[in-house]
Amino acid sequence: MFESFFEMRHTPFSRSIPTTELYESTQLEEIIGRLNYAAERQLFAIMTGECGLGKTTAIRRFTDQLDPSHFKLIYLSDSKLTPRHFYKGMLEQLGLEAKFYRGDAKRQLHREIELMKG
Repeated sequence: MFESFFEMRHTPFSRSIPTTELYESTQLEEIIGRLNYAAERQLFAIMTGECGLGKTTAIRRFTDQLDPSHFKLIYLSDSKLTPRHFYKGMLEQLGLEAKFYRGDAKRQLHREIELMKG
């Protein structure tokens, strides 16, 4: 309704906005820089913050620049993950069924990461 009144091409602030149309703020540039640092060094990165701050949008923007033949993104979005469900979610995104016990799943994930590094 307001989109036509203001002659907008699409609804603003939707999750589906193309990352090429995002406002390149200094904060977004800093986040992308930090994520690049982690990716170049094969490190894990964790982003935290209040709801609505743009964490998912920043990650979408970052992943659009990655070469999928060189990088594997594992994205978990849940603030209440138990350690067991953390490992389960990570392994599932790698296409694996997690071992039942947390310690076994942790070792399984470490093994898979080492195999990916080569």
